[in-house]
Amino acid sequence: MEERATTVGGFSLREGRHPAGSALPWHTHPGPTLCFVYAGAFTENFAGATLECTPGTVKITPAGEPHWNRFGREDTHGLLVEADASRVESLGEYATVLGERASFRDEGLAVLAWRVAGELRRRDTAAPLAIEGLLLELLAGAARERELRLTGTLPRWLAEARNHLHDPGQVGSLSELATAVGVHPVTLARGFRKAYGCSVGAYLRSLRVARAARELAETDAPLAEIALAAGFADQSHFSNVFRRETGLSPSAFRRAVRTR
Repeated sequence: MEERATTVGGFSLREGRHPAGSALPWHTHPGPTLCFVYAGAFTENFAGATLECTPGTVKITPAGEPHWNRFGREDTHGLLVEADASRVESLGEYATVLGERASFRDEGLAVLAWRVAGELRRRDTAAPLAIEGLLLELLAGAARERELRLTGTLPRWLAEARNHLHDPGQVGSLSELATAVGVHPVTLARGFRKAYGCSVGAYLRSLRVARAARELAETDAPLAEIALAAGFADQSHFSNVFRRETGLSPSAFRRAVRTR
């Protein structure tokens, strides 16, 4: 069931909900698609394999690949983005990530997808430009994740640093993180930005926003409780950062993604 749809710079975006227990029969898309799950869950079946998509999942399906979907016990709310042939061609070598099936559970990519949802609701004259920029940033992030998976050449300390960031409450400062992984803070800061495309602080902020977004989508917990659990100093700080990162206040985000 479609809720919002628009076309921006060769990308077609459809945001919609699918009823609990429903299914989409075998089908294909003319162009490569990127799917993001806001709430609910579904299983995608393709070529004798399955893929479980839960809240926060970013999934890429190549053009023309047959697949069918079974939705879970709750209504599923998500975003589907399809690139047309001219847009894929214009991306050149950067379109490689769209030519292979892949799925990501990366908080940075999730925040970008939620920001796309926020721009879809704004509907002002700047929204199309903002949406196109966010989609390109999302593809760049997916391409970077793909490259890291293929090369596997990250220094051990860099992978350890990222794992520490994913453990709430374990990071107090850049110096503490550098000490924990055995390198100088300057080495950590430079290496992290080169590998992941952002600073340690920006990555941690995205993690916290993504954790909070999942709680908002899946639970009825109070905002103050969600803020503290995600690592924010207080509800006011949480609300300001969340609005800046996603384009929506925590309350508006919860209303937008919750399915009944």
